[in-house]
Amino acid sequence: MVKDFVSNAALLIASFSIMGQLFKNRPLNFTTSLSTKLYWGLCFGLLGNILMTFSIQVDATIIADLRHLAIVIAASFGGLIPALTAAILIALGRILLFGINETSLLASLGALLLGILSGGISTLNYSRTSKAILMNLIGLFIFSIIFIIKIDEPNLLKQVLTMFYLISIIGGYVAYHFFVFIVNSNEAQNQLKHSVNTLKESEERFRLLAEYSSDMITMHNEKGEYIYISPAVKEIIHFEYHDLLGKKMIDFVHPDDIIRTNEIFVRVLHDGVANLTYRYLSKSGDYIWLESRLKSVHNPEDSSKKVINVSRNITERKLTEQKLQEANELLNRLSYMDGLTGVVNRRYFDETLEKVWSNSANTPLTLLMLDIDYFKNYNDTYGHPTGDLCLQMISQAINDQVNVNLDYSFCRYGGEEFALILPSTTTVDGTKVAKGIQENIQALKIPHISSEIAEIVTISIGIATMVPTSFLQPQTLIQMADSALYLSKTKGRNTISVTH
Repeated sequence: MVKDFVSNAALLIASFSIMGQLFKNRPLNFTTSLSTKLYWGLCFGLLGNILMTFSIQVDATIIADLRHLAIVIAASFGGLIPALTAAILIALGRILLFGINETSLLASLGALLLGILSGGISTLNYSRTSKAILMNLIGLFIFSIIFIIKIDEPNLLKQVLTMFYLISIIGGYVAYHFFVFIVNSNEAQNQLKHSVNTLKESEERFRLLAEYSSDMITMHNEKGEYIYISPAVKEIIHFEYHDLLGKKMIDFVHPDDIIRTNEIFVRVLHDGVANLTYRYLSKSGDYIWLESRLKSVHNPEDSSKKVINVSRNITERKLTEQKLQEANELLNRLSYMDGLTGVVNRRYFDETLEKVWSNSANTPLTLLMLDIDYFKNYNDTYGHPTGDLCLQMISQAINDQVNVNLDYSFCRYGGEEFALILPSTTTVDGTKVAKGIQENIQALKIPHISSEIAEIVTISIGIATMVPTSFLQPQTLIQMADSALYLSKTKGRNTISVTH
């Protein structure tokens, strides 16, 4: 029964991922359109029916599952309409899938009642999380009454209610926060997409206006000296005509842009046309960004060449591009972080190992694979929230220890498994690092009453060392370290094993 309830919860969470992708451009909230709320309500209703098909058959007419959580999540994020839509579909599905009988009618009425009550609760002036918890408790209460009415066997009733309450509360908590994560992720992606589109539209408007505005037009001799300046110079760089006449353009260019500007000016004299973006010192003393179109003109009278420069101020666009670049860099850094522990994730591990492997010719490369002993038992005993806290404490302790060496890369490999890449490190030194990690974890003294080897949380470690060559792949090192970790587990856990 426990396995079936957990499968029900896993199916619920997996379905949220699919729904989040399908409707990432149509988010569910209290202000969305009626059609969007109906779409979400239909999806939650379908989810409820899917949960029923994978339900636990208590007896010939009674089933137990987590269908009520679909109604709760729908109401928490969208209010009455999606909640009631989902409840109606679940009520119909209960009858159509399992036939008309007293139990089906009671369950259908319970679903409808939960949909109405959840819709009402969604209007209360409380936080969304508080309302979701209240809805879940009401759902538990409604379906508990149905179980009490229909189950005559006390032991069976006790077992069903215990599992139903335990998985509903834990599964509801995880499902709700997972759906919050999906909603926030979709919102962040939509905001980034909107920012990119806004920037593109801003650039298009800027260019359209620039074509019909008074650009700064200047003319230069072959030495780069100003021989003509249009009146727009005063508006763009705040100089007067006489301030620039006879002076060299390069004298006002930012020091970092001088070499490139000189090269392009010389190229224009020979090739005819070029574009240039550079920083120019205005009369107010600050540098502004100019975008210039340079074209050389041949004078047949004396065979000399002149350069016509049409310039416009693009400082605002440059600042916007810089902000967008900073936002993209931040987003890229976040994509390498594990959201729970705060250390780098599997994606970072894969890319880093490839780089280190390529740069470690003729030097040893050591990989540590680490796994928390009996962590599933820990989660079953203390609950997933406490399990998450345990992962955070352990990852932080290891990260603090290995951060003294900037060449080391500590990553969350997946679940309760971690990996540590040690460039230019032998097996002996890798073993010292592993022992230090093991001692630090034990020093945390995190209680673990369901461990089969200790009363505190312990860790098993596998170590592998190779000298990378072009004939081998990093996957070989991973497999060796993983085999060493497996050996540590077979030897009783809380052990360090090495493969050669």
